[in-house]
Amino acid sequence: MKGKLKVITTLAVSVSLVSAMAACSKSDKNDTGSSASPSAATTSSAVKALDPVTLKVMLFGDKPADMDKVLAEYEKRTKNSLNTKLEFEFNPANDHKTKSKLKLAAGESVDLMFDAPWMNLTQNISQGFYQELDKYFNNDQYPGLKKAFSNEFLEASKVNGHIYALPITNMFYDTEVIYIRKDLREKYGLQPIKSYDDLKKYLDKVKENEPSMIPLALKGDRGFFKMFGPEEQMTQVRSEPYAISGTGTTFNVILSQDGKKVVGATTLGDPAEEFAKYPAPFNKSDYFYGSNDKKVEWNTYVQKDVLNEKDPGALFQSGKTAANEGTINDFAGKSQKTKAAIPNAEVEFFVYNSKMMNREKGAIGTEYKAWNNLVIPTTSKNADRTMKFLDWLFSSQDNHDLFELGIEGTHWTKSGDGYYKTTPNTPNYTFQGYELSWNPTLSRVNADNSEDAIKLISYQKLQDTYYKLPLAGFTFNTEPVKSEIAKIQPKSMTLDPILKSGLDKNWRQAAEKLNKELRDMGLEKVRAEVIKQAQDFLDKTVK
Repeated sequence: MKGKLKVITTLAVSVSLVSAMAACSKSDKNDTGSSASPSAATTSSAVKALDPVTLKVMLFGDKPADMDKVLAEYEKRTKNSLNTKLEFEFNPANDHKTKSKLKLAAGESVDLMFDAPWMNLTQNISQGFYQELDKYFNNDQYPGLKKAFSNEFLEASKVNGHIYALPITNMFYDTEVIYIRKDLREKYGLQPIKSYDDLKKYLDKVKENEPSMIPLALKGDRGFFKMFGPEEQMTQVRSEPYAISGTGTTFNVILSQDGKKVVGATTLGDPAEEFAKYPAPFNKSDYFYGSNDKKVEWNTYVQKDVLNEKDPGALFQSGKTAANEGTINDFAGKSQKTKAAIPNAEVEFFVYNSKMMNREKGAIGTEYKAWNNLVIPTTSKNADRTMKFLDWLFSSQDNHDLFELGIEGTHWTKSGDGYYKTTPNTPNYTFQGYELSWNPTLSRVNADNSEDAIKLISYQKLQDTYYKLPLAGFTFNTEPVKSEIAKIQPKSMTLDPILKSGLDKNWRQAAEKLNKELRDMGLEKVRAEVIKQAQDFLDKTVK
């Protein structure tokens, strides 16, 4: 995920993480990084002023309008300690993955970069592009990092036993929703949306009554996302399929009932006879891919140029669409922006996964790891200084809030313990915290969320909301098949966005054709390696 999306706090993975959160709430009030009496966390990481340095930071998205004001405040606070300037490069989201890869291959120096498992992280680690960061954690010389990142959190993020990437997350799941216009629903005389059938009635009414409005806006590289997929809650079933990405095309690893043996690994377009080998309900391809039929059916509600769409939220907020796929942590911002553009508008949401809608215990499978990360490329000569900046960032609530929310009193105000409220100037500093600052112990919740949104966000913070996925902790090492993956990935990506948005009613035939082409590129070698590595992992970890 991306993910997409959203400033909130998170659940604690363990007692030690809960303790870290408690310690943070008690100690961070006096740890500002800018007061006359710096905190122990600040002074211990910078006993004296360091030589000046400028760090190059590469993120994606739009540069906030007031970013320079925030950086000026940061430099003011740290002039006599860090003495570090930050030079941010913001690229369009769709360009970041390619551009970062090219910079690394060319040996261009970057000091801090966003990457993720759904981008290039796994492949880049295997190719030696990123520096190992183990020595900076659980280290008293970096107390901010030690306080903000528990051992459990870090262990879940290790690759081949080492830390190559700083985990950036504020919780372990962001519930998918469909945002709709409550005022339009009531105008049509419809009841609150509780099912796909209800949503369909709403979208049909929009088509009938609002000819200039797009019924449902999707994002080009995301599409319908997880809509129409299976909802089975399998907390006691260790054979639940486990999706492996970073392999050129996603594989679903199927385990034996006791979770000790890999039965197989499926991917899009595999022959029917391959699926027949697996136990029900995994013995038919539709269990994994049948939602594509629904996506084709519902494509009639989607904007015509969906593949080129980069910001469907903007369409929703300007009144050009009546619904928008997203995640719950967008609620406050989406609602405020829509209301500002359309004074009579009201926003509500539909949680299409019924178990999450009902806030059931053990409904969400997780690896307890982040899906967004920060890395230091091997081309950087400033690793220590970069980590000192990150140590400062996570050493206190005030330091963290500056980058995540902006200048207090200008871009936001406090609203109770762990919450914040927006101001008229908030739009001038809308920073993508999921690329730099999100953290389980420090990220605040937007108090402008609706009561229903707060309930769902609070549900996502509870430990018993989650269950551990069967292969949690497994990371695929791409090195043995990196040449095959390099061939498979570009080809696989040609069909991926088309299926996500339901643009091909003959998707089964297209998938079968693609599968045959990928087999000629080394698909079976990659599959065999996935199965081998997964089995090796189980042999070492499952009793």
